[in-house]
Amino acid sequence: MAAALSVALMFAGSLFYVFAYAIPMLLGIIVFMIHKTFGRSYAFYVYLAASILSMLFVPDKETALMYALFFGYYPIVKHYIERIKIKALSLLLKLLLFNLSVFVIEILCVKLFNIPFFDDGVFSKSMLIFFAVAMNLCFVMYEGFLKNYKIIYERKIEPRILKALK
Repeated sequence: MAAALSVALMFAGSLFYVFAYAIPMLLGIIVFMIHKTFGRSYAFYVYLAASILSMLFVPDKETALMYALFFGYYPIVKHYIERIKIKALSLLLKLLLFNLSVFVIEILCVKLFNIPFFDDGVFSKSMLIFFAVAMNLCFVMYEGFLKNYKIIYERKIEPRILKALK
């Protein structure tokens, strides 16, 4: 059900361009909840199914790639990166993973799916820098959100889910 919900929501990402980034972030929260409540293997299978189905059926390939190549698996990997005792190294690895993923996503969008990097086709270094800074700020805010959401989820939501499943 979680994979089906993910693919259905990714269709919403096709309606407005801003959803190309917001929907995969939202769907990462679903993977996070499944990972936290049911374990890594269930979360991985939801991620895998949603990634494959969205690449096949979702018209906006940038949305599908954002999910498949970062936000879908990140909540699973995040748990392991945070085991690193040195917080600065942990943050550096997260940022490196994010930036590498976004770079690969944008290259695939341009080269494989012929989606222009900028709508008007004009490429400038200043726009590239702005895009990189904006994406990294979004990622840092997403990290903060996941940190706070984890506390809320563990205290309020997860006990209700577990109670309903008994």
